[in-house]
Amino acid sequence: MKYIVLLGLFFLQFASYSQSLDEKSSSENANDKLLLTIFLKHDQSMNLNEIEKIKTDQAFYENFPSEGVSVVDWYVVMGIGQMVVLELPASKLRTVNVALEKTAWKAFKTEFYTTYNLYPIIEHKLKNKSKVILDAKPSSEKEDNKLLLTVVLKHDQSMTLNEIEKIRTDQGFYENLPPEGTSVVNWFVVMGLGQVVVLELPASKLSAVNLAIERTAWKAFTTEIYPTYNLYPIIENKLKNKSKVEY
Repeated sequence: MKYIVLLGLFFLQFASYSQSLDEKSSSENANDKLLLTIFLKHDQSMNLNEIEKIKTDQAFYENFPSEGVSVVDWYVVMGIGQMVVLELPASKLRTVNVALEKTAWKAFKTEFYTTYNLYPIIEHKLKNKSKVILDAKPSSEKEDNKLLLTVVLKHDQSMTLNEIEKIRTDQGFYENLPPEGTSVVNWFVVMGLGQVVVLELPASKLSAVNLAIERTAWKAFTTEIYPTYNLYPIIENKLKNKSKVEY
């Protein structure tokens, strides 16, 4: 009888342990979302009115972003087009792709990059840790006259990451970027492209940012810099799915 009771307790404990593992796994899966950076590149053979008509006719705003997907950022990166960062479960990847194929093609050329948030990983290295969340108001309604700048730091694959990191450290990258008086909005690794950093700064700090990049990022990265503005507050009212998250 004693052994039967002990055996029963063992199975009960094992069942509870298995259940807790299942619950933990389910909890982890529920939060297991990925970031996706999408470039919607303008076709300059059409003007904006023509592009907007195609988007409207194809029900772009009703279908993108897809249900169950959230916008992280939606910028106009001047010289490229629109850059959208989405947060989504992996199961929604196909849905996002199909939505763009059906509603964005013809209006834009599209590029997709899996992405992850680099800022929490490197924050402790940065001398200037200033980070901001963008105002929900359109830029035209803001009182503070600051601009956004998208900086693309393209990896040079002729070097290993350790070699790149050594160059950055030797050149004082983390001590000088972002410069004093500027703030990070987002700092992502866009896989297949490199690092994409969005900064908020007064126009007077433009030369300081450029010099910091020339002095501390060159040799480690090939750099591209684009003036940027936050498109989301302007188009939010058009979107059927208004889900948005902050990073």
